[in-house]
Amino acid sequence: MKSYFFSKRRLDSTESMKETIEVLSDVDIMKQLDEGKKKGTKVRNFEELAKELGI
Repeated sequence: MKSYFFSKRRLDSTESMKETIEVLSDVDIMKQLDEGKKKGTKVRNFEELAKELGI
């Protein structure tokens, strides 16, 4: 059971890294992030956004 847990955790970590690389490689997303920083746009985490949207 431990090996499964370790493998699942490693897989989750690998998937997370892949998603991060995809975002960092997306020129449009990075431009939007830069524009938001320059404008002083508030950064929200998922929980804050979900609460704001009522979901």
